[in-house]
Amino acid sequence: MSKKVVILGGGVGGMSAAQELAERGFDVEVYERLEVLGGKARSIPVPDSASGGRKPLPGEHGFRFFPSFYKHTFDTMKRIPYGTNRRGVYDNLIETTHVMAAREGMTEISFPLYLPERLDDWEMLYRLIVKNEANIPRSEMLFFARKVLQFLTACTERRNTDYDDITWWDFVEADGKSKEYVDFLAVGLTRDLVAMQAEISSSRTVARIYVQLMLGILQPWLHVDSILNGPTSRVWIDPWEAYLTQLGVNFHTGASVDSFEFDASSGRISGVNITQGSETFKVEADYYVSALPVEVMARKVTPQMGQKDPMLATLDQLQTGWMNGILFFLNKNISLNHGHILYVDSPWALTSIFSQSFWEDIDLDEYGNGELEGILSICISDWNTPGVLYGKAARDCSAEEIKEEVWAQITRRLNDTGTIYLEPGDVITWFLSPTIDIQPGEPTKNTEPLLLNTAGSLRYRPEAASQIENLFLASDYVRTNTDLATMESANEAARRAVNGILGREGWMLGLCRLYELEEPLIFKPARAIDRLRFKMGLPQLDYL
Repeated sequence: MSKKVVILGGGVGGMSAAQELAERGFDVEVYERLEVLGGKARSIPVPDSASGGRKPLPGEHGFRFFPSFYKHTFDTMKRIPYGTNRRGVYDNLIETTHVMAAREGMTEISFPLYLPERLDDWEMLYRLIVKNEANIPRSEMLFFARKVLQFLTACTERRNTDYDDITWWDFVEADGKSKEYVDFLAVGLTRDLVAMQAEISSSRTVARIYVQLMLGILQPWLHVDSILNGPTSRVWIDPWEAYLTQLGVNFHTGASVDSFEFDASSGRISGVNITQGSETFKVEADYYVSALPVEVMARKVTPQMGQKDPMLATLDQLQTGWMNGILFFLNKNISLNHGHILYVDSPWALTSIFSQSFWEDIDLDEYGNGELEGILSICISDWNTPGVLYGKAARDCSAEEIKEEVWAQITRRLNDTGTIYLEPGDVITWFLSPTIDIQPGEPTKNTEPLLLNTAGSLRYRPEAASQIENLFLASDYVRTNTDLATMESANEAARRAVNGILGREGWMLGLCRLYELEEPLIFKPARAIDRLRFKMGLPQLDYL
């Protein structure tokens, strides 16, 4: 008889764990608080937006970003059947070709994400590198390159201690540097793409992601950055649910976790109390996988569970931040850039993409009122800095004020050099993620915040296999190679949790594959030398 596993949470972590377990013959039950699966990756239909028998407009929590180092996620997607796709859902990813940086009062800067083949791409690189249109002082660019080299030659042990304890801001010595250095190198990329604040984020985490993004650009055979070719649920989550159901996974939506029951005599979880609708009941299993977000799991850990596994008791030391989406549905198709646009000097750290440019097989006439021609999908990564219209942070604004502020920050950077790309008349309607809970007279809440990798936080992040024999963790706060609050880290954490279960069951073969983050081999000898120096208590060598 197969062993039963209860998975708590139906986001990417929970669904990844369900797939790995079901493919290996386990009896899997998934309990999800929402009525739909996918967690932060799900699509959210815009209420009251459909007419004439059409589908509601396709809202999202935020745009999806699939860089080349998402190897765990890609492997999972390739095993999810989708129509005639040879590689399943993975073939629904479309490579972006360019990234654009937009600044107020200055010409936009674009550069290709592949080895240039066309004359205009070489011209872009010439403008960026030779003419230095980013206006970063060359001495500061060399200084930044030196800091990246410093990280690349540091051993893992030093990264996990010294580098984790220093903020990215302090590591790159942003104080006293030019505004351009801060906008592009110290703050811009981390804040705009992964909602990490340079002033508080671990330099270990930020540097690792910087290296991965740069390696993707330098290896043109990789897809540096891809997005899905349709609404996320339609082309990924729904086919995933169908595949898992076919494998025998049972999903229970609208089911919230109330509490764990811990048997102190055996040191095991004896059950989980669930509320679904008006009914409260206890579920029991051989193993339990918690794919709950950190802010939820921290509240569920009982004192007895914390005594059994002290790492569980420190989850409340981990911090969360906000990165949520707003969409503008347009009555015209705008092809400004075939990829992401970073508004590097925008107060609210905005990043956008024109989704319809990648939805070649999606008939937009199926949605809304029949006028839909374009979708401008935007992520707001800074909810604490005052905006330009009302002088208020995003978290202090009404939904209407957020919409007006975002529109102003974007159009001031796109419409400022002679060409008007966006006008108010282009907007059919807009949609702010409902995870931003705005109630009159009350502080705004974010019901689905994002883990922040703050300086010194690694010590509070647990392994996927807890010290409670039958409890495993499959969420982005778990220690992973990916080391960032992303779909990729949730997927990797799920694989580690499943491997923990397989280990308890005595499996020697058939474990989930885990991928390392690749770094240039040329620096491997330097890291070996640094490992010896670290063990001897000596500082890192300076190679420049």
